[in-house]
Amino acid sequence: MIYMKIYGNDLVIQTFQNMLKNDHMAHSFLIYGEKGLGKKTMADYLAMMLVCENENKPCGICRYCKNAAAHIHPDIIYAEHSGKLGGFSVDTIRSICADVYIKPNNSDTKIYLFTDADNITVQAQNSLLKLIEEPPPYAYFIFTATDRNIILETIRSRIISLSASEVSRETAVKALQEKEISEEDAGKAVSVFGGNIGLCLEYLQDGELKSSVDLTKKITDCIINRDEYGLLKNFTDASVDKNLLKSVLKMTDKIIRDALAVKYSENSIAGCYADGAQILSGSLTVNACGRLHEAIDRAYSLIDKNINIKLMVSSLCGEISTCRQL
Repeated sequence: MIYMKIYGNDLVIQTFQNMLKNDHMAHSFLIYGEKGLGKKTMADYLAMMLVCENENKPCGICRYCKNAAAHIHPDIIYAEHSGKLGGFSVDTIRSICADVYIKPNNSDTKIYLFTDADNITVQAQNSLLKLIEEPPPYAYFIFTATDRNIILETIRSRIISLSASEVSRETAVKALQEKEISEEDAGKAVSVFGGNIGLCLEYLQDGELKSSVDLTKKITDCIINRDEYGLLKNFTDASVDKNLLKSVLKMTDKIIRDALAVKYSENSIAGCYADGAQILSGSLTVNACGRLHEAIDRAYSLIDKNINIKLMVSSLCGEISTCRQL
């Protein structure tokens, strides 16, 4: 039997089951939420459910479920990513628009998955709009993305949007232990990424993510201690690689967000450095948090443009120091 383990997200799964039970299955879905929450696993679960030939769907034992789990079912099509940003090319969209009118091979449904669709273009979405408005009765479309607003309103109004969520810290530790990770290591990962099981796993297995977390914590400490030299040094260390710098900026921004959020609720920590966010919350004004977010967001938007990264980092550090005085 194929067993697809999904932790938490009961509302998402129950929505699928209720639609199927009541014979009101929607033809298009968007599963959204930050990286690591299991969006693609839930998309695979829905695809398996739609092709399953037994009464209890997905059964995990029929040939269709097995092929779906192995990603070899001919009627489950994963749109191919292309380009540096990992979007979907015009040729890919045209191919799907033509293929959708060819009836399924060996099941009653045909499913198209657009996973990690964060960089899907407006042109690609507009090309898919008519299909999503009036799909063939056997055709289904599933998108996954970090932010629902990536999808155009004209499409969002015609699809079911479901938010993926973190699990409790206790559940995250148990899930990691089921993957043969020690309780101690699981606890360390959860202390950084909370109930985001995917990021916890990546943190334990990926040295680059650990480096990003370490640099982010050092930068946060420098902001706390008003250490301008240390701030510049650590941002400079991060700038040796654009992806590393992007990761550090995103995580630093989330800590600033946490510093603002805990002013209103102590249970609002979402970033990788809870202690740092708590300290910043007591020393930063609401206005300073807003200015810091704007400075970091502006720097992030400039990374892939033709600019001098070192000068950008230096300018960012100056802005942070200025905001820190507020």
